[in-house]
Amino acid sequence: MTKQLRYLPTGQGNGEMEPGVTWRGHVARGMLLCPAPDCGLTFGRVVAGGARRHHFAHRPGEGEHDAVTGPETLWHLSAKNVLGRWAASHPGLAGWTLHLDDTPITLPDGWRRPDVLAISPDGVKVAFEVQYSALTGTDWQARHDFYAKAGVVDIWLFAHHGPQWRPATTRQLRRSELVSRDPDWAATVQLSGLHQTMLRHGVIPLWLDPTTQTIGTATTRVHPANTSPGERLWEDSAYTLPPHRTFPACHIAADPLEQCDVDLEAGELLTPARCLHHKERDRLQAEEQVAQERAVQVRAQLRAQQEERTRCRRAAEQEKRRAIAAQAAQEQAEREKREQEELRRKEEERAAAEVRQKMPLAQQFPPMFEQEPPSSPKPPWWKPWQRRA
Repeated sequence: MTKQLRYLPTGQGNGEMEPGVTWRGHVARGMLLCPAPDCGLTFGRVVAGGARRHHFAHRPGEGEHDAVTGPETLWHLSAKNVLGRWAASHPGLAGWTLHLDDTPITLPDGWRRPDVLAISPDGVKVAFEVQYSALTGTDWQARHDFYAKAGVVDIWLFAHHGPQWRPATTRQLRRSELVSRDPDWAATVQLSGLHQTMLRHGVIPLWLDPTTQTIGTATTRVHPANTSPGERLWEDSAYTLPPHRTFPACHIAADPLEQCDVDLEAGELLTPARCLHHKERDRLQAEEQVAQERAVQVRAQLRAQQEERTRCRRAAEQEKRRAIAAQAAQEQAEREKREQEELRRKEEERAAAEVRQKMPLAQQFPPMFEQEPPSSPKPPWWKPWQRRA
């Protein structure tokens, strides 16, 4: 009558659903319908023994739909039911019309029927897709492009088991991107080609566990590195961030579904982990802006110092050139002075020569006209030398 799924807690098949009401008694009164499509029968017993999980089951001979009630189909039904109930009770989706797997999105080139479709009073559409089976990145991109072309916000959730949930290998866990781990993170899983395609389109993978009604968000933590001023800090900071598309695996941060919200502007399911992602991203961008501004200041200071050194060098060169010019001018003045003195000396000599030329020869050459006394004759060689007294 309530059309809500009941979850049998692990190991509580023989316990009480509520005070005074056991699970077996609740089932015996025919209060639980089988969620398998086109079944319509009630569960007739509780299986609480052996190695298998405690669960509800039909009576022998009833409910012949083993192929329909496989684990994946029941998980899928549970996930759609959980999402539907969450959307119906979420304050942010109040007044929206909900459709569970019954309203297709049609375009001229095809159609798709989302698992859960929420339509606002003004026509905004949000499609929730719960993916349990294998899916390639190419197929996901085609579906994502289809919803974008139809103007529908598509939110993808993956199963917490099966092909979409593969624990990380020991080798992957040793990678430097995954060494640091928060103890509150639930698990570490591999990022398949589908997840890498989503990351390249800016979509963060999410996982849904309908039993615990929790959402797992792809998360990682990387180590800080020495960065120069102005260098990007996006992938070099020890904070919770969405994984890079080249990461082989990621950690899973689990949050209650009731604490999540729909961000229509970003087109995603806003989990508390995603809020932390955005907060850290904004902080890192602010730090990067500060680093860039600091780098601009450093470059301005270096430029000012370089200009000051250039100015000093130019001033020194100008002073040197002025000293050289002054020395050259001084040498030129001295050279001109010597030349003038030489010219003056030559003029004086020329003037003296002209004056001498006008003088008589006796005045010009007095020795030539002076009468010298006759000298004593030299005695013959045969005469002995007489010593003068």
